[in-house]
Amino acid sequence: MTQGGLIQIEGFGHTMRKAFTLIELLVVIAIIAILAAILFPVFAQAKAAAKKSTSISNNKQITLAAIMYGGDFDDITPVYISWSQQGAPAFVAGQGIQPWTWNVQPYMKNVDIYVDQQASPPQPWPAVWGATIPRALSPVYGLNYSFLSYPTGLPNDPTYNPRSFTAVANPAETVFIGAKWSTAEWAFGATSILWYGTPRGLVVNYGIDAPDCYTVPQWCFSNWGSGDGNAVFILGNNNKEAAGVRTGYNSLRAGNQSVTSFLDGHVQALAPGRLGQGTNWNRTLPAGSLVVNDLTRYMWDIE
Repeated sequence: MTQGGLIQIEGFGHTMRKAFTLIELLVVIAIIAILAAILFPVFAQAKAAAKKSTSISNNKQITLAAIMYGGDFDDITPVYISWSQQGAPAFVAGQGIQPWTWNVQPYMKNVDIYVDQQASPPQPWPAVWGATIPRALSPVYGLNYSFLSYPTGLPNDPTYNPRSFTAVANPAETVFIGAKWSTAEWAFGATSILWYGTPRGLVVNYGIDAPDCYTVPQWCFSNWGSGDGNAVFILGNNNKEAAGVRTGYNSLRAGNQSVTSFLDGHVQALAPGRLGQGTNWNRTLPAGSLVVNDLTRYMWDIE
């Protein structure tokens, strides 16, 4: 209608909205990209920290189970390997093999804790094996066997000799169980058992090695240092440092640390220099050159 010479249009309440310009859209996208760049590393760090905490918890439970095992078996540490036909989960060249992980597992509620969440998942086993046996026979945690279940009669017919928990002078400073490589990180099949000598020889699958293998009475498979032939054979070259190629199969995961338990039951994530204290170890030290230069600080024996 008209009024006073003015024209008014009634019945239309819509207004025009201004659209985003291309520049505004690009600014928004840029802001989102910057926020993502800031937050994604934080998320990755949080995920790594969670896996590290899980690994520490796993090792704690395994260690407590091993201590309970000792309470039922005359206060001795778990035997690294028992060559027994009765109750053996597997056989190697006709010999029944029962690693310490198999004998300790009844004291745990869940054998999945033998898997370190920081490591690559172990290779899958055939379904006919079930769940318990594969976890016990391919653990991602190893025993300080060269001192706590030391072998005699090497290389062909070893007997593994456990120690008494109460005979240890300083349990809070004696390495017990540590995170190691996973079967996803070695050159052999998931169900492979690797040994030195005969099928009853020194078996590598279930242990972590002390820094010094060669100048002590006990044997172990791999001396700490770079270029060790046994470590390279099993884990490859420098790209397997996280799996322990330079540190006796003690794996170095988040923060370049190894999750390690001690005979008193406590667990720590330790840098390799701390774990190898009392020696001259460093990352570039040639294999076979390591020496123990301070026995009072060395954490791999029972003195």
